[in-house]
Amino acid sequence: MNLDLVNGIFNNLKENKFVQSFINELSDYITNNIENTSKAFDIDNKWNNLLLDDLTLYDEKIIKKFRDEMLIQRSNILQNYAQNTIESGDMFYIYDKATNKANAYNLCTFSPNKGNKIVTKTIQELPIGSNLGSVLRKQEEKFILDEEATKNVANEINNMIKEKIEEQNKYLNSKRIEGHIYEVGEKYLGRIWLYDLNNISGGGIEGIEEIKFPKDLYETAKQGDLFEYKNGEYCIKERD
Repeated sequence: MNLDLVNGIFNNLKENKFVQSFINELSDYITNNIENTSKAFDIDNKWNNLLLDDLTLYDEKIIKKFRDEMLIQRSNILQNYAQNTIESGDMFYIYDKATNKANAYNLCTFSPNKGNKIVTKTIQELPIGSNLGSVLRKQEEKFILDEEATKNVANEINNMIKEKIEEQNKYLNSKRIEGHIYEVGEKYLGRIWLYDLNNISGGGIEGIEEIKFPKDLYETAKQGDLFEYKNGEYCIKERD
């Protein structure tokens, strides 16, 4: 085809407002979907620090009981993944920044043959791109970043976390009982320990770590204060 004819057709298309509008809309659609896909990927694959004192995940405070369960489940997920991919080499998981060594990470090994242990490595000793939540393999005394494993275990761990959050919400809702009287034990970081005085079993009083307590009451509550759960909320209970 004549080159001048091709250029003429192309220029005419560029000048066509309808075509130009379509191109702009298509460009916006592609850009937005790439951004949305990237955001979804980041959420599903992000690393969550389960060792924080005031642990909040997906906008939900996590109580100690379920934080401990998450840590156990995370370890099980990593151990199982290492066992199922043993042919790829010994597996290491970067789970924390080292506090006793500058520019270093703590790694937990998951080796079916050698057991688990903690090692600390400087950033210089690790492959480029290594970060918290990364899965590494050791092959011939050299660390290699396993990007596929990093993505897979992140997805599995974060799905587990979301399931545990649902379990926690159901658990706490079951402990907020209409008409029950609760005594304040201690409070910290926006959390408060309450003892259900109406739920005594085995000679002990059941305590719960409450994370959804009215802010105004939290600020003034002190150890020994009494609250009644009434109409779906905590209210001050005057002593008889």
